[in-house]
Amino acid sequence: MKAIRIPEPYKIEVAEVEMEKIQKDDEVLIKVKAGGICGSDMHGYHGTSPFIKYPVIPGHEFAGEVVEVGPAVKDIAVGDHVSVDPIVTCGECYACKSGRYNVCSTLEVRGVHRDGGFREYVVIPASSCHKINKDIPWEVACLVEPFTIASQSLSRGSVSKDDIVYVAGAGPIGLTILLTAKSYGATVIIADIADEKLFRAKNIGADYVINSKTSSLEAFLEEHENIEGITLAIDAVGHPSIIEGILPNMMPTGRVVLLGFLKEASSLIQMEVTKRELDIKGSRLSCNKFPVVVDFIEKEMFDPRKIISHKFSFLEVEEAIRTLEEKPNETCKVVLEF
Repeated sequence: MKAIRIPEPYKIEVAEVEMEKIQKDDEVLIKVKAGGICGSDMHGYHGTSPFIKYPVIPGHEFAGEVVEVGPAVKDIAVGDHVSVDPIVTCGECYACKSGRYNVCSTLEVRGVHRDGGFREYVVIPASSCHKINKDIPWEVACLVEPFTIASQSLSRGSVSKDDIVYVAGAGPIGLTILLTAKSYGATVIIADIADEKLFRAKNIGADYVINSKTSSLEAFLEEHENIEGITLAIDAVGHPSIIEGILPNMMPTGRVVLLGFLKEASSLIQMEVTKRELDIKGSRLSCNKFPVVVDFIEKEMFDPRKIISHKFSFLEVEEAIRTLEEKPNETCKVVLEF
């Protein structure tokens, strides 16, 4: 079978690889139909991921049709359409036993720590597969995973319809947060440094946009006296200055959720947190959010297609990567069709 493979940094190819076979009773064989290219796939291509060992088959946003099931599989049948949770956990560590397997002590992600789903067929434990209605387009089914990131971060921030949500970053994840927050009825402000990205955000439902190159959250609030302050802020970028700019503009009892893997220190002023009794939380991957997102999609509470900017055959992966690199502000989510 054919698979997309990164043999070394800055090299990506479609190669012939051995087709996987079901080895355990609780596994299913999936014919992959579509996959979304994520930032972690690009990190793998650029050689900037500390977790990847080459060669690797990328892809952790993918969906497909079940073509074979192991004898112990009860709830999934041949012909089912499924979206795949790419997280691999131990089930025994403190985090797993606490019900928060997304921060398992030995966490692995398909497409990063081990081979992923950008191949014609893949074997996956049935427990990682989530059925989705067959009338849902494959390009939508494969995007369940990034929307679980949004669902997780908003859950960590206890989002409600009364919230004024500030999202730093109008890339694919920022836009999934935007669409999900709007489905709850919240007011959403989104910031970025690229006008093209802000235009897309406004076009798909952002209430307000801020170009961080020319303005600031503080200046925005001064201009919009009807907005007293931010009740929920989500940093989908990860830069030291972002949280520094967020904290003084939070309402009392507000929540700040951080998604970025930032190593540089931020100048966090404790008084800004204490006097408002703010919650500052991290959010990583997702935990039990696949059923939530599938339900939202099936009920048409948001349309994931709004973040898709390009589609390619998986055989054209080199062109897809080139498009992402050469037109970073014009591209959003790129979907590969298998």
